[in-house]
This record gives sequence, C-alpha cells and structure tokens, in this order.
Amino acid sequence: MGEKIGYRFFIMNLLVIGATGPTGREIVSQALAQGHVVTALVRNASKAAFPAAVKLAPGNVLDASSLEKALSGQAAVICSLGSAASGPFKEITLLSEGTRNLVAAMKAQGVSRLICLTGIGAGESKGHGPWYYNWLFQPLMLRVVYHDKTRQEEIVRASGLDWTLVRPAILTNGSAKGVPAVKAFTELAGIHVGTISRPDVAAFCLRELADKHYQRQAPVIAG
Repeated sequence: MGEKIGYRFFIMNLLVIGATGPTGREIVSQALAQGHVVTALVRNASKAAFPAAVKLAPGNVLDASSLEKALSGQAAVICSLGSAASGPFKEITLLSEGTRNLVAAMKAQGVSRLICLTGIGAGESKGHGPWYYNWLFQPLMLRVVYHDKTRQEEIVRASGLDWTLVRPAILTNGSAKGVPAVKAFTELAGIHVGTISRPDVAAFCLRELADKHYQRQAPVIAG
C-alpha cells in the first residue's frame, strides 16, 4: 500500500537544478512561498523569468565549475533536470553526465542533501506504470531517456550523499491535491501507478527536504 504523507517544513538556502522546466518552476514557486532562499541554475539569466526574490546562478550541469559556484552557501539541492524525448535509438547522456558533475560539485562544496527527480520507469520501477505507458509510450518515445535516468539513479545511489530519488508517476499540469493525498511506494510488487500533478510533486520534494522520511530511498509517488 502507498503511504500517505504528512507535512512540515523549515527555511533553508536551496539550489534548484532544472528550474526553468515546468516541474522546476513549480518547485521554485512553492519554495519561495514557504520562505526558502532559492537559487536557480540557469543557462541564460536574461531569459529566465522568475520573481525578483529568486537568485539566478548562470551555469550548466555540463560545466562543473559553474555548479560549484552555484552551490556556494547552499544547504540542499533539488534536481529536476529533464531531457526531451528522442525516440528509441538516439542515445543521450545529459542526465547522467550532469548528475555526475553535480555530485562532484556538492562534495567539493560540502553540500550533502540531494532530492533528485527521475520518473516511473527508472531502475526497478520499470513496468509499474499504466499498460499503455509500459508497452507503448516508454519503449517507443522514452527508452533512451530512461536508460539515462537509470544511469543517473546509479550515480546518485553511489554518491555517499544524503539523497532521495523521487520517481513521479506520469506528470500532469493538473491542480494540486495536497501532500496528504500523495501516495509513496517503496515496495513495488503488484503496484501500477497512474498520474500525479506537478504541484504535488513539488510539494512532496519540499516536504522530503524537511522530514527526510525517504532518505537513501527511491519512492514512486502518485496522486
């Protein structure tokens, strides 16, 4: 059975990777609303439309030195780095290479807490989505993306950091149901999850920063 999650939070300096993506923007918005001091890693600061309270750190996950600068003074990182669907054949390495650089930079700056979003289908969560996702969408559109997400997870697991891998069900732009409605699964036998809204993913990640309920675990979450 999925576990329903409670909620509390405390204020921290937080770096968001992948902040300009739809889930990353939701994380930034909710983190600001909770009072966190938020820094967003952005490739082009002039094109990043964030509230004035967000600190912009120009950089790229493939540029290790820019990651180290962005991590200075941070207490934690939420990584929602994404990669576009590329079909079943064109291999990608952005997620794994970027995460390898991020882990090294976090260690260099003494930042230990990492929440890393991957997705349903990474690692041993493969096959636990809806039938159409497992048999059609993922193998045809997302196969190489999820190969890289699996490599990304392996890097995080081996990092020695205080990590949590968050594996959302199929993401939607729906309204928030609230953290108490989010179910998290760490035992996947017989489990198939459907969807979860981006606002609920963001809320779960911020709750996990505070509670560390799933530290060094990889919950699948669904709404």
